[in-house]
Amino acid sequence: MVMVMNRAIIYSLVVLFVAGCSSTGHEAATAAHADAPPNARQLSASEIQSTVIGRKHSSVTATGYAFSETLNPDGTAVIQISSESLQTGQWIMTEDVICVSYKKYGKECNKVLTDGVVIWFVDSVSNKTNNKFTVK
Repeated sequence: MVMVMNRAIIYSLVVLFVAGCSSTGHEAATAAHADAPPNARQLSASEIQSTVIGRKHSSVTATGYAFSETLNPDGTAVIQISSESLQTGQWIMTEDVICVSYKKYGKECNKVLTDGVVIWFVDSVSNKTNNKFTVK
Protein backbone atom coordinates (compact mmCIF):
# COMPACT_ATOMS: atom_id res chain seq x y z
CA MET A 1 0.00 0.00 0.00
CA VAL A 2 2.80 2.45 0.90
CA MET A 3 4.62 1.60 -2.35
CA VAL A 4 1.49 2.30 -4.40
CA MET A 5 1.05 5.67 -2.63
CA ASN A 6 4.71 6.58 -3.23
CA ARG A 7 4.34 5.78 -6.92
CA ALA A 8 1.17 7.88 -7.10
CA ILE A 9 2.92 10.81 -5.41
CA ILE A 10 5.96 10.54 -7.71
CA TYR A 11 3.73 10.26 -10.77
CA SER A 12 1.75 13.34 -9.67
CA LEU A 13 4.92 15.35 -9.13
CA VAL A 14 6.26 14.39 -12.56
CA VAL A 15 2.98 15.42 -14.21
CA LEU A 16 3.00 18.77 -12.37
CA PHE A 17 6.65 19.37 -13.33
CA VAL A 18 6.03 18.63 -17.02
CA ALA A 19 2.89 20.78 -17.05
CA GLY A 20 4.80 23.63 -15.42
CA CYS A 21 7.59 23.43 -17.99
CA SER A 22 5.25 23.42 -20.96
CA SER A 23 3.12 26.29 -19.66
CA THR A 24 6.24 28.39 -19.06
CA GLY A 25 7.29 27.98 -22.72
CA HIS A 26 3.77 28.78 -23.86
CA GLU A 27 3.58 31.83 -21.59
CA ALA A 28 6.93 33.12 -22.88
CA ALA A 29 5.79 32.70 -26.49
CA THR A 30 2.50 34.43 -25.76
CA ALA A 31 4.26 37.34 -24.04
CA ALA A 32 6.76 37.69 -26.92
CA HIS A 33 3.92 38.13 -29.41
CA ALA A 34 1.56 40.28 -27.32
CA ASP A 35 0.53 43.73 -28.48
CA ALA A 36 2.68 46.69 -27.54
CA PRO A 37 1.28 48.82 -24.71
CA PRO A 38 -0.59 52.04 -25.54
CA ASN A 39 2.42 54.16 -24.49
CA ALA A 40 4.70 52.52 -27.09
CA ARG A 41 5.54 54.78 -29.99
CA GLN A 42 6.67 54.01 -33.51
CA LEU A 43 10.32 54.68 -34.27
CA SER A 44 11.48 56.62 -37.30
CA ALA A 45 14.07 55.18 -39.69
CA SER A 46 16.88 57.09 -37.95
CA GLU A 47 15.69 55.88 -34.53
CA ILE A 48 15.57 52.27 -35.83
CA GLN A 49 19.16 52.73 -37.01
CA SER A 50 20.34 53.84 -33.57
CA THR A 51 18.17 51.48 -31.51
CA VAL A 52 18.19 48.21 -33.46
CA ILE A 53 20.91 48.12 -36.12
CA GLY A 54 24.21 46.64 -34.97
CA ARG A 55 22.80 45.45 -31.65
CA LYS A 56 21.81 41.94 -30.65
CA HIS A 57 18.15 41.51 -29.75
CA SER A 58 16.55 38.47 -28.15
CA SER A 59 13.05 36.99 -28.00
CA VAL A 60 11.06 33.77 -28.20
CA THR A 61 9.46 32.23 -31.29
CA ALA A 62 5.71 31.62 -31.45
CA THR A 63 6.47 27.97 -30.62
CA GLY A 64 8.51 28.85 -27.51
CA TYR A 65 12.12 28.65 -28.73
CA ALA A 66 14.56 31.32 -27.57
CA PHE A 67 16.42 33.18 -30.29
CA SER A 68 18.75 36.08 -30.87
CA GLU A 69 19.14 38.22 -33.96
CA THR A 70 21.54 40.91 -35.09
CA LEU A 71 20.85 43.25 -37.99
CA ASN A 72 24.29 44.42 -39.09
CA PRO A 73 25.02 47.90 -40.48
CA ASP A 74 26.01 46.37 -43.85
CA GLY A 75 22.47 45.07 -44.48
CA THR A 76 23.15 41.48 -43.42
CA ALA A 77 21.16 39.73 -40.72
CA VAL A 78 22.09 36.83 -38.45
CA ILE A 79 19.64 34.76 -36.43
CA GLN A 80 20.20 31.88 -34.02
CA ILE A 81 17.07 29.99 -32.98
CA SER A 82 17.60 27.64 -30.06
CA SER A 83 19.87 24.77 -31.12
CA GLU A 84 19.35 25.26 -34.88
CA SER A 85 22.26 26.27 -37.05
CA LEU A 86 23.01 29.96 -37.45
CA GLN A 87 21.12 31.49 -40.40
CA THR A 88 22.13 34.55 -42.38
CA GLY A 89 19.86 36.87 -44.30
CA GLN A 90 19.34 40.46 -45.37
CA TRP A 91 17.49 43.50 -44.11
CA ILE A 92 16.39 46.69 -45.83
CA MET A 93 14.57 49.74 -44.55
CA THR A 94 11.99 51.69 -46.54
CA GLU A 95 10.85 54.82 -44.74
CA ASP A 96 9.94 53.65 -41.20
CA VAL A 97 9.49 49.95 -42.06
CA ILE A 98 12.26 47.38 -41.81
CA CYS A 99 12.07 44.15 -43.82
CA VAL A 100 14.18 41.18 -42.78
CA SER A 101 14.44 38.03 -44.90
CA TYR A 102 15.99 34.64 -44.37
CA LYS A 103 15.97 31.85 -46.92
CA LYS A 104 14.82 29.38 -44.26
CA TYR A 105 12.27 31.59 -42.48
CA GLY A 106 10.94 33.93 -45.17
CA LYS A 107 10.44 37.69 -45.09
CA GLU A 108 8.84 39.96 -42.50
CA CYS A 109 8.27 43.70 -42.84
CA ASN A 110 7.75 45.51 -39.56
CA LYS A 111 7.15 48.85 -37.93
CA VAL A 112 9.29 49.16 -34.81
CA LEU A 113 7.69 50.39 -31.60
CA THR A 114 9.23 51.03 -28.19
CA ASP A 115 8.19 52.00 -24.70
CA GLY A 116 11.77 53.06 -23.92
CA VAL A 117 12.69 49.67 -22.46
CA VAL A 118 11.81 46.99 -25.04
CA ILE A 119 11.01 47.05 -28.74
CA TRP A 120 8.23 45.43 -30.73
CA PHE A 121 8.41 44.41 -34.37
CA VAL A 122 4.84 44.85 -35.61
CA ASP A 123 3.80 43.56 -39.03
CA SER A 124 3.46 46.58 -41.32
CA VAL A 125 0.32 45.19 -43.00
CA SER A 126 -1.61 43.19 -40.37
CA ASN A 127 -0.47 45.24 -37.33
CA LYS A 128 0.07 41.97 -35.40
CA THR A 129 3.14 41.76 -33.17
CA ASN A 130 5.77 39.52 -34.71
CA ASN A 131 8.09 39.81 -31.71
CA LYS A 132 8.83 41.70 -28.53
CA PHE A 133 12.58 42.08 -28.11
CA THR A 134 15.05 42.93 -25.42
CA VAL A 135 18.09 44.69 -26.85
CA LYS A 136 21.66 44.10 -25.69
